[in-house]
Amino acid sequence: MGLPVDILSKLETFELIEKWMHNGIRKPKVVVTAYSEFFVNGLRDKEFARIIKGADLVTPDGKSVLAASKYLKLARGKNIFQKIGLGFSVGSEILSGSIGESVTGVWLFEKITSEAEKRNWRIFLLGGFDNVGSDAAEILLKRFPNIKVAYDSGENPVGSDPALDNIAVEKINKFNADFLFVQYSPIVQEKWIDSHLDKLKVGVAMGIGGTLDEFVGRLQKSPDWFDRHGLKWLWRLYLQPQRWRRMIDAVIVFPWLVFRESIRSK
Repeated sequence: MGLPVDILSKLETFELIEKWMHNGIRKPKVVVTAYSEFFVNGLRDKEFARIIKGADLVTPDGKSVLAASKYLKLARGKNIFQKIGLGFSVGSEILSGSIGESVTGVWLFEKITSEAEKRNWRIFLLGGFDNVGSDAAEILLKRFPNIKVAYDSGENPVGSDPALDNIAVEKINKFNADFLFVQYSPIVQEKWIDSHLDKLKVGVAMGIGGTLDEFVGRLQKSPDWFDRHGLKWLWRLYLQPQRWRRMIDAVIVFPWLVFRESIRSK
């Protein structure tokens, strides 16, 4: 739908980030962990679409993104009836757990922080409600006593006071962070990173949504079975029924837009 996604395995994704760090980074690398809603909103919001297009890495955060990529490739040259049948076929691969390996923000955060101590990477956590950043930092220090981690609660509403945003940027730069993880709401966090990118002196900047809440246990992780079969959205809806509007974008609007794209493309 005019927006990029990098179909890499977890190992390939981490190896790419590791290569960035090994070679040295002169300008911050931006990672977007994109689930289906991101692509829906990218069609509605030109600024957000520009940010996705300009990212150094866009990971498929969810089975539906992997399925959409596969479907659009296979649907080329097919008639409409074949495309409908193909949609059911690819959909069955999601439910069977055979569609591929998604690279989620939660996984990337846990993988990078688990490697940070031995690689001497410096981690900065920005944002989150109710001191979740300090709780996450405390857990990391218990697991990895020599890890270098700092945090700042950020300002809410985000961007309401540029002076306060600049204070947060100064803290991040003073800490000399290799990785900056930003937990504001999705889209807002990507826009915050983009608007401050020219001031940030970090290696990699990445929005992580509700990752810290999941990491510290405030949000119960979905069972592995749900993750494997592309039903994490259903688990989140069970825990947070107020997200139902977002789920409509994820499980109804997104598949429809993908199908429409397959008809429009030549």
